[in-house]
Amino acid sequence: MGVDWEALEEAIRVSALRQAEEIITHHPDHVFYAIALDGVSAEPSERIELPVLALNSEQALQRDLAVAQARDEAEASVVNDVDEDDEPYADEEPVAEDEEDLEEGGEEDIDTEFEDIGDLDADDEGFYSTKWNPPDWHWCSLELFDESASELWAQALTAVSEKSGWEPTIRRYYQMLISVMESLRKELAVGRNAEMVAYLSDEDHADQILRRCLTQDQLKKHFPELAAGS
Repeated sequence: MGVDWEALEEAIRVSALRQAEEIITHHPDHVFYAIALDGVSAEPSERIELPVLALNSEQALQRDLAVAQARDEAEASVVNDVDEDDEPYADEEPVAEDEEDLEEGGEEDIDTEFEDIGDLDADDEGFYSTKWNPPDWHWCSLELFDESASELWAQALTAVSEKSGWEPTIRRYYQMLISVMESLRKELAVGRNAEMVAYLSDEDHADQILRRCLTQDQLKKHFPELAAGS
């Protein structure tokens, strides 16, 4: 069983474009900043899967971040209330600190520092932040085909990798998906969404793939450290 690479590329492109256009059309007040194909691993495995589609807007990002922050604050408030209720000896005189108490106090200081670092990471707009992580987006994990079609394509891709080798197959597959993203950017990065970024999501090879998917201006704007090294 072989793979008609041109047919697969066109099928993915058409499905992704149709779904993205529907979402964008239904949200005329949103500015969409990114679209991505996600869920394909470059690491050797028994199967080569089809990607899923994801896209996000500035408005959806801010709303979802605000909801997540409110939820975290509510959970923290509940935990604090429980901790206060669990102090049966609050009225007793404090016992002199021993070495164990001092060690525990040091751990609390470290935990506080880690919480501060976590807050900084949450506000960061680097590649590994929510802003650029497709599974965290408002519209994510959108299947491109129905289950039977996805299975047939996955079987065909896997059969080719078993015959021709994993590395050359996945390299060609990635090149095809990058070509799809280039086409989607040209189609969708217009009007209010003119700054839309389109890329193939892969945490293990992010630097290489982003350089191939994004324009030089987009790299300078969103990932200047990559632009400097290109």
